[in-house]
Amino acid sequence: MIKRIASCVIVVGILAIAVLSSRGTAEPGKPELPKMKFDDVREIAPGVFFRYSSISATDKSIPFGGCNNTWIVFKDYVLVIDANFPKEAGDVIAAIKKTTNKPIRYVMDTHHHGDHAYGNCIWAKEGARIIASKPTFRLLESNSPKQWEDAAKDRKDIRDNELKKADISFDDKYVLEDETQRVELLHFGHAHTPGDAVAYLPKPKILCTGDACVNGSFNYMGHANSASWIKRLDDMKKLDVDMICPGHGSLARKDLLDRQQRYFVELRENVQKGIDAKKTAEEIAAGLDMAWYKEWTGKAAGQNVDNVKHVFAELTGKIQHDRLGIAAPLNYWTPPVPTGLAGK
Repeated sequence: MIKRIASCVIVVGILAIAVLSSRGTAEPGKPELPKMKFDDVREIAPGVFFRYSSISATDKSIPFGGCNNTWIVFKDYVLVIDANFPKEAGDVIAAIKKTTNKPIRYVMDTHHHGDHAYGNCIWAKEGARIIASKPTFRLLESNSPKQWEDAAKDRKDIRDNELKKADISFDDKYVLEDETQRVELLHFGHAHTPGDAVAYLPKPKILCTGDACVNGSFNYMGHANSASWIKRLDDMKKLDVDMICPGHGSLARKDLLDRQQRYFVELRENVQKGIDAKKTAEEIAAGLDMAWYKEWTGKAAGQNVDNVKHVFAELTGKIQHDRLGIAAPLNYWTPPVPTGLAGK
């Protein structure tokens, strides 16, 4: 009963913030964020560039272009956030070379999924070293070889290359800094995957979140811990942030963290109510009513049936996160990858 009351308090607090911000309007005194087309590149702070990759949760005619990418130009080198797929990695490298002639020295994988890490092999050919949190480092060794083989069935760029694992791993924090830039690579814990890391730029107050926070109906929960994910978003909210570079979807202000968190809080609340009413996961999904979510993403929350199934499995004990070890397979219960996001 105490847990249920605490959850309600969380929901009310998030509702108060998210209702005001669900339209994503500019905050008073702050300029509107740039309107970007797919594959556009914008300098969002001095020496910091964001590339907006194509994706849609509803329009199947839009090709999936992998993840968004951010790169930071230091005095003598470039750091890139996320490796993308091999084909898209080549596209991003070409875009980077239009913004600077400095060498690409580091690439940070926010997590081990294909659209964020399978391009490692391409960046390595450019002379870059791959950085990842320790869990992601281990998952690239233990899980990715099989996932790479599966993804190769659908993607020529994967068939034509070999899996490249990380070169550098870190526990909680890894800092790159010179007189021009400071970037803090932070691992808070299990969210979208056990290894999620974010890149925080304290001077321009920019946070690159990978898939720990996305702007739209792009959450894949196959390797997620939804209860922990809510807490990890709290960790991110403690940072002094002005702009979010999400793993998928357009640029946003800090209030995107509230909307992303609200989705998981309300999803867990609704699924638990359905379980208490002896409903199946499919019945819960069919009755899921989050008007604010559709306003934000353009997609009804109940259409993400796999996410409902995942939370249902968590709350009924079919997924035991306390024994989700790095050495154990992560796919002992994995819902299908959403249409159009193969390899994600």
